[in-house]
Amino acid sequence: MFRHTLELLLAATTLVLVASPAAPAAEEPAKGGLPASPRGVADVVAEVCALGRWTPLWDGKTTGGWHEIGKGKWTIEDGAIVGRHDAAEAEFSHLVTDRTFKDFTVRLKYKAVRGNSGLYFRIEEKGWSGVSGFQAEIDPANDVGGLYETNGRAWVVKPTPDLVKTWFKPGEWNEMTVTALGGNVLVHVNGKRSAALVDDPGRTEGRIAIQMHGGQDGEVWFKDIEIAEWVDLAPGPAMDGWKKRPTGEWAMVAEAVKDPANEKAIAVKEGAGAIYNGPKGRTVNLFSDAEHGDVAVHLEFMVPKGSNSGVYFQGRYEIQVYDSFGVEKGEYPGIECGGIYERWEESRGKGKEGFEGRSPRTNASRPPGEWQTFDIIFRAPRFDADGKKVANARFVKVVHNGVVIHENVELTGPTRGAAFEDEKPLGPLMLQGDHGPVAYRNIRILPLGK
Repeated sequence: MFRHTLELLLAATTLVLVASPAAPAAEEPAKGGLPASPRGVADVVAEVCALGRWTPLWDGKTTGGWHEIGKGKWTIEDGAIVGRHDAAEAEFSHLVTDRTFKDFTVRLKYKAVRGNSGLYFRIEEKGWSGVSGFQAEIDPANDVGGLYETNGRAWVVKPTPDLVKTWFKPGEWNEMTVTALGGNVLVHVNGKRSAALVDDPGRTEGRIAIQMHGGQDGEVWFKDIEIAEWVDLAPGPAMDGWKKRPTGEWAMVAEAVKDPANEKAIAVKEGAGAIYNGPKGRTVNLFSDAEHGDVAVHLEFMVPKGSNSGVYFQGRYEIQVYDSFGVEKGEYPGIECGGIYERWEESRGKGKEGFEGRSPRTNASRPPGEWQTFDIIFRAPRFDADGKKVANARFVKVVHNGVVIHENVELTGPTRGAAFEDEKPLGPLMLQGDHGPVAYRNIRILPLGK
C-alpha cells in the first residue's frame, strides 16, 4: 500500500513491551454492536502506537500542507486548529491534507465543544458534502469512534451509547487513533477500540481531513496531529524495491491462486499486486532494498499443498512459511508455519545440530492455497560503541491470521538458512525462494523507535 520511498536507517533503541494475555483468543469478542477484530492485530497496533516513528501532519502554527473546502472557519488558537461553523450555513467545511496516504496510523487530540465533526481518511474530494470516504466520528455526545462512509454505505460501524460512555470524555481533550492497513481498519478512542473492519472493500488510498458538519452550530479543537506511515516493499512495477542480485524467477503478478489442475502449484495472472517465485517454484532468495532495525511488518502469503518458504528478518532470523494446515505437531520445533526456525551448528554432534527452534503456541494455519497473514514486531540486536553485541535480537510479537503465536522470544544468533552468519544493527528483509512455490503480497514495514 505504501508507495513512498523511505530510508530505513534505524537507530538502536529500546522497545517497551506491551503485555498481553498468555493465551489470547483469535478475535476480540463483539460487544453491544461493536464488531470483532483480530486481537493480535490490535496488539501490534498498540506496539506501533507506543513505538512508531511519528511525523507531524500539522506544524502547530499554520495550515501549511492543508487546504480548505466548503464553508466554515478554520483558525489557529493556543496551539490548536479550531473549526467553527454556523448553523445557518448548510454546506459542510473540511480542512484537507494536500497529500494522499495509503497505509498508516494517524492520531490526534480533539475537544468537541459543540456540533458534529469527524476525522476523515482515504477520501477523495467529490460528492454532495465535499468529500467521499471514511469518517471516524467525532461528536460532543453521540456515536463517537464509529465509522461512517460518506457518499457510500453510511454507517459501517455504529457503537451503542453505552459503549461510547466507556471511552469518550465529554467536554475534555480526547485522543483518537486510526490505523488503516489494506482492508483492515482499527479506530481507538483514548486507547479503547471503538471500531474495526477486516478485509473491507472500501477505498485504500486518499487524503486525510477534519470536518465541521453543515447545518449545525459547531466548534471543535484539534491538536497533536501525527502520522506513522507503513512502507510498501513491493510497490511495482516489476520487481522494484528488491535487490537486483539477481531476483531470479521472482515476478510481479496481478493475482496468485492455487492451480486448479495441480494442488502443489500456483496459477497466476499478469499484472501487479503480488509477487511469486516463478513457474518452477524454486529460485533465488529475494532481498529488500530497504534495510531495517526495529520494525513492525505486515505481509500476506500463500503456499500450495506441501510447500515451504520463510521470512528472514535482517536476512538472518526466520519465521517459517509452511503448509501446516491440520498438523498437530511438526517434525521438529520451528518447522511449522509461523515457527521460529532452528539454529544449526555441526559442532554440536550428529542429531544435535538443530537447536532453539520454537513452535507456534497455536496452529493458526489456513488450508493450502488460501492467503494468510503475518503481523510481526521485531527488535534488532544491540551493540556497544566497539561493535560488541550487548543484547540479542527478539521477536516481540508474532501474529498469524490474527492469533498471537509468539511473544518476547530471544534469538541468540541467526537461524538456519540465513543469508549472513554475523549480526548487525540493520539488514534487509529476505523471502526464501528455493524451497517450493510461494506468493506474497501487501508487504509493509513500519520503522520503530527513534
